[in-house]
Amino acid sequence: MFEEGRKRTLVSVFVFSIMAVAKLLSGVIFGSVIIFADGIHSVSDVLMAIMVYISLALAERPPSSKFPFGLYKLENMASLVVAIVIGLAAIEIGIDSMRVFRVEEPWIPIAVEGLAMAGSYFLMLYLKASPGVKLGSIEAQGAHAYQDVLSSLVVIFGIIGEWLSITPLAVGAALLVAFYILFEAYKIGKGALFVLLDVNDENMATRIKDVVSKVDGVIGLHEIRVRSAGPYYFVEMHLEAPPSYSVKEADQLADAVEREIKDKLPSVSYVSIHVEPGSFSGKWIVALLEQSDNTIRGHAATAPLIKIIDTEIGKVELIENPTLKEERRKGLRLAKELKSRGVEVIIVREIGEGMLSALKGEGIMVLRAPTINETEVLDMFKKGELQPAEASLEEM
Repeated sequence: MFEEGRKRTLVSVFVFSIMAVAKLLSGVIFGSVIIFADGIHSVSDVLMAIMVYISLALAERPPSSKFPFGLYKLENMASLVVAIVIGLAAIEIGIDSMRVFRVEEPWIPIAVEGLAMAGSYFLMLYLKASPGVKLGSIEAQGAHAYQDVLSSLVVIFGIIGEWLSITPLAVGAALLVAFYILFEAYKIGKGALFVLLDVNDENMATRIKDVVSKVDGVIGLHEIRVRSAGPYYFVEMHLEAPPSYSVKEADQLADAVEREIKDKLPSVSYVSIHVEPGSFSGKWIVALLEQSDNTIRGHAATAPLIKIIDTEIGKVELIENPTLKEERRKGLRLAKELKSRGVEVIIVREIGEGMLSALKGEGIMVLRAPTINETEVLDMFKKGELQPAEASLEEM
């Protein structure tokens, strides 16, 4: 991953260097302040790429006893320094824009800027096509290459303004480029600074919660803390397991959760889980698959009725099992229906593999009823004594 990032960064250094030399020479020879200013911007791109290359080389070193979490944040430190350099370049462009001279021969500078725009576009495509886990520094370079495409377009208008002695057009174009680059430098710097300060990544925390909620045995999840370092994430969380679980079962649940997170989210490098007994005594929306005599029995695909209970306020809703009218995809139909009604748990006697998978896929916990008596089952549920259901029959 880091090796591929370094290779693509070297390509960036080469392309940015050619652009910088061409723009600076064109600006000096043809007296275009705006293209010379854009050349300074390209120099900052070269510096950025070089720093990213160095940081990737250092960040690739494996964790050690002194650095147990690795040196991945060096990439973010490099991004912060690069953001500062880019910001200073933007200020320089703004200052230079105040000195506008008439360009006698605009066509060569325009051609240079046009070629630079094409080079930036293909560089953006190359960087965005980087395989494997995405590196933030490589993605930032790709985004910056796209910004160069836009800024080159503005510069071309500025050169035309210099040639026609339309000072407002030339100055306005240069200032627009300067402000745009300054804004992008702010975004890059802000992202890098947030990583260095270990700001919680709420987006990744939400993705982790979606993954963990579908693991059998997980009752709840809270205090999810996610910090990033380079391309990796480090996660801490509190996991709620059924109160009836032994220490060994709780440990096995934590291992299963960690495996699932790393399987679904490969960029997660480290997971620390604190397991604690959960509680079913609060507010839960529970579905019971019943017969007409209020007993929990039969197969999930054939039970005629579904009773939906709000365990906190005792509200009860009785509906017909929607799978009775379905010939195919019964599990998906049932899962979608229950999900739309806010059901969090379904308690069944027997269930097929396909239906079990469909319900879990919607994040609905499936528990097994050891008795057909509804009152006893609900009491066992609130005490945390019910176990996760397993497929017992083929789909009907």
